[in-house]
Formats: sequence, C-alpha cells, structure tokens
Amino acid sequence: MACWLRWAGLEFDPFEPLDAAADPHLSEYLVGHHIFARAWGDGIFWVFAPAGGGKTALRITIAQACWVGQETNRPFPLPYVPPFLLWGHTHPSEEEQWLTLARMGTQTLFLAMAHRPHWFLQLPALEQQQIADTFHWNLPGPLPAYLDLCRQTGQVGLLREALDSTLILRDPPDAATLREWCDALEAALSGQPAPPPSVRWTQLLTVLREILAFPAVYILADGFDGAPDSADNPAVVVDCLTSLLNRVEEWAREKVFLKAFLPVEALPILSERFPDLFTPALFATIQWSPDLLAEVIRRRVYVASRGAFGSLDAVSSPALRDIETILARAVIPLPREILVLTRRVIEEHIQREGTEGLLKIEDVHAAINWYSRENPLTRHPF
Repeated sequence: MACWLRWAGLEFDPFEPLDAAADPHLSEYLVGHHIFARAWGDGIFWVFAPAGGGKTALRITIAQACWVGQETNRPFPLPYVPPFLLWGHTHPSEEEQWLTLARMGTQTLFLAMAHRPHWFLQLPALEQQQIADTFHWNLPGPLPAYLDLCRQTGQVGLLREALDSTLILRDPPDAATLREWCDALEAALSGQPAPPPSVRWTQLLTVLREILAFPAVYILADGFDGAPDSADNPAVVVDCLTSLLNRVEEWAREKVFLKAFLPVEALPILSERFPDLFTPALFATIQWSPDLLAEVIRRRVYVASRGAFGSLDAVSSPALRDIETILARAVIPLPREILVLTRRVIEEHIQREGTEGLLKIEDVHAAINWYSRENPLTRHPF
C-alpha cells in the first residue's frame, strides 16, 4: 500500500485511520456539514450518529472554530472523552467526572496558552499564580517536563505531540517569547498541594471565565461508546452521562454549555429519561449524502498530495471518472465506510497489477463486490 501511495504522489495514507480521534491530520481535511450551524453557539446541544458517522470530526470542527484569532473573545472548547481505562468501569462518580473535566480542560488550556503566551504574560502576579497552580494540579505529567519540551526546541510541536495532536492553532510564538512564558510560568508556581476534584474544576472555570475572560465554555463530550461495555449497549452510555446531565442546566446559567456527540442508539433512552433536555430543538442526527461522502475522500486526497490534486481521478485510467461518487453510492452512508471501500480499491489494484499504475474500473468493481460480501453492518466499531 505505501509503495503505491508514494507512486501516486500521496505523502501519507489518508484512508487508514478509521478512528477519527487517532488521525493526526483530521483537522486538515474536515468536511463541512450543515449540522455545524445548529450545534455552534451558546446553548446545550446533542449530536447523534452511528459509529463511524462523523461525530468526532464534527466535535473537532467546532473546537477549531473556537480558536479563530489570537485573543480569548471566542468560546473555550473543552474536549471531554471518558477515560474508561483509567476509571476501570463505565459508571463514573461525580468526583471522577470533575477530575476528568479539570484534567482535560487544563491540558487544552496549557497547549493553547503555549501558542498564545501573551494571555499569561499580561496578567498580574496573583492571577499568574492561579493559572500556574491549575496547570501543576491537573496536567498528566510534571509541569517542568512540559516546559522543558518548549525550551529545548523553542517550538510547540513536541508539546502538541505529547498532549493533543488534533489541536492546531495558527501563528505560534517565536522562540524567545515561548521561553519567556516558560520561565514566567515556572516562577509563578506556589507549590500548593492539589485540592479535591470539585475544587480543581471550579478553579479551572474561574481561570477561564474570570481571569482569561472567555465568553463561554463549550464542553465537547465524545467517545461514550468507546468502551467494550458501551459500544453495543446504549444504556451504559446513558448511565455514564447521567452525572453530567444532572448539571447541564446549572452550568448553562454560568455560560458553560455541554455539547455531546453520542451514538444514535442512545437517543430513545435519553429522550425517555430526560425529556426536557432531549427535545427535537436541542438535537440533530448526522446524515451523509453521496456528495458529502465523496467530498470526504477528495479532501483527504488533496491534503495527502499537498494540494497537487483533489481527486483520485488524477491517478485513475481515462475510463474511470468521478470515482469518489461511484464509491459513495456503493456504501452505507457513513464516512468510515467510504474510507474502508476506498482503501480496498487500492488493495485490489495492488493485487492485480502491483505497486504502481493507474486505478482501473476493474479495481473498483472488485472492491465493491468485496464490500457487498463483507456486510459492513457487522464490522467491528472502532
């Protein structure tokens, strides 16, 4: 596969990562969806889709929209993905939820502030100390170790790799400013021991809303069907969400808005148990047209070729045209499914003709036949 991709002029395999959260290039080839307009804005909102239906991609799209510009005049996006392995179960207590929110929010703030050191450097000493303590209490590793990553290179690249490769902010600072921030942040530490999780969460909200003056906080919750117990059991998803749902209206009054990206199978249970929260005005289900699915592939080809071309037609025989639409009409309408089928087309070509050469209609027909036999509805949900 890699040899053919290189022959075709693609610098990486844009069809391989079926788990969107694990794709380091995802933010580069996000495809617009009309549900974005409904999910964006101050308010509670729920997005539903089956596995592979674009929930994580939409979450990251909303997060990226929050990072436009250099200042704190847009909402702060707090990604919340349940750490099932860390918890060891799927029924978290409130304390476990608060600790997870504090840790994930702090991790995002730290990485964002590394890109925008002036947020910290312009603050008075007492507020700098509050932020430094928040980092010290909640980051997954020692604060000095992360600062050393910045000092060593004068860049934020290693920090992104260590904390969240999906968070991409434009115009990072120069090396001198980044090192100034590292020194000031380390000097501001008070050494206070970490308080209980609920206090850490409250402290983070104080930093975001009062010290840095973000107009709102969007808790972008995703990945509730990511554990073996929850992947095929929507009741487990609902149980995991319950302690958050009991707080959402209180949070909304404080301009903290939960926006959750959930498996569609959980909607009937949630609507029954929380009828006031799950009215039709507050949720949407992602649906994919053939045109949108085709654009998923075209966009990935454009990014992987570094803009050299935007369709697999460029590496297909003259008899094969609009290949993305052909594939989009052959799959169950989910982004993950068209990625699977597109990759299979390339595999069929390699089996027939080797690691070079244009894609042919025979490759497409063979891949579609394989896809039909496989019954993708039974494919393991990543």
